[in-house]
Amino acid sequence: MSVDTTQQALDALATAGLGDETPAESYVIGYKTGWDQALALAIRIENAINNENTEETK
Repeated sequence: MSVDTTQQALDALATAGLGDETPAESYVIGYKTGWDQALALAIRIENAINNENTEETK
């Protein structure tokens, strides 16, 4: 499985709707958005692993 991080970054910028923010504000918004998305992915992975383990113990 290959992850195109450049495309993900461009997609995130396009959907962020940045306009009048300073470069520093844009950086913080981008960092927080990336952090939130990474945390959501980690939670989805953890849930998938837990679901696999639950199904195996049935």
